[in-house]
Amino acid sequence: MAWQEVVGHEAQIDRFRRNLRSGRLASAFLFVGPDGIGKQLFARKLTQTLFCEVNPEYECNPCGQCPVCLQVIKGTHPDLHYVELLPGTAEIRTAQIVGGAIRINDKEEQFPGVCYEVNLKPIRARRKVVIINDADSLNNTSTANLLKTLEEPPPGAVMILLGTSLSQQLDTIISRCQILSFNALLPEQIQQILLQQQVVDDPNEALELAMIANGSVGLARRYSESDLLETRRELLGLLTALPQQAEKLSAMVIGLVDGKSLSRREKMDQLDFLTSIVVTCFHQVALQLSGQPPSGDPVLIDVSRQIASAWPGDVETALACIDRTLETAYHGRANANVKTLVEVWVDDLSQIWLTGGFKLPT
Repeated sequence: MAWQEVVGHEAQIDRFRRNLRSGRLASAFLFVGPDGIGKQLFARKLTQTLFCEVNPEYECNPCGQCPVCLQVIKGTHPDLHYVELLPGTAEIRTAQIVGGAIRINDKEEQFPGVCYEVNLKPIRARRKVVIINDADSLNNTSTANLLKTLEEPPPGAVMILLGTSLSQQLDTIISRCQILSFNALLPEQIQQILLQQQVVDDPNEALELAMIANGSVGLARRYSESDLLETRRELLGLLTALPQQAEKLSAMVIGLVDGKSLSRREKMDQLDFLTSIVVTCFHQVALQLSGQPPSGDPVLIDVSRQIASAWPGDVETALACIDRTLETAYHGRANANVKTLVEVWVDDLSQIWLTGGFKLPT
């Protein structure tokens, strides 16, 4: 069963299974959810369901192995048309939707446009399917040209738009599509996918990556190719003796966040990454202080246990560390001075640890 590769979206599979069994399949869908959680894979698996030469589509069970199913995954099926951001562009060009020329790397390329392609007679399948990735990046002209096709699609055609949230879409797009929401994946689900796809071999490493990926397999896969796991381990190690390591922790965070070669956005992404590690750690500390067992990867569990065993305060003081860290991340995005911001944040965490709360001025 080809759907077994799709993890964490069983409710959406069931919805299409019911629709196909009843013979009621809409012509336009908008899949919304965070990047990297499997929306694109889901769209291709749905296309396999509609095209498969072995199993009829009403079974919603593509074989995944016939020549047609393999063509869909490779993106070479003549009746599957795929639109995404071109390299070096920030929006989907009008020519990709209605046809025309686009200059790419100093070379002009002609695009037939998906609105034209979807109206052609299917070559091999019984219907045409269009997948528009990065639908958040449709400009106003592209959207205007797409609306007529969404409103009056050719018989049997299915159009699937992939976006991150409804707030990024125009009302005219939303009103013409059936909406399917996709949630971020659980760490255990990301761990399963990373091992299944052989991104990593070690289950503990897979879980570590999942813990820092914010529900996104795509992020976890990118992190596996970087040294961010080592950064996380170093940061967690410093947290175990925060009052004695405050200066070292500040220097580490400032060095990672305030590099001259980093853009403002890259600096804030780094700060978000580091503060999210601290928030997750103190959340585990708070759980243990309230008598609940910790969860997560072995590194996180070990560090949070060490902190909880040495913690002089109560659950509220651990939660205060979370609040203070989230406040730091917020002010970082408000153009605060990064060096001062980090130093004050780490000093406040140390004070909470040593005194069991903030020491109010007298």
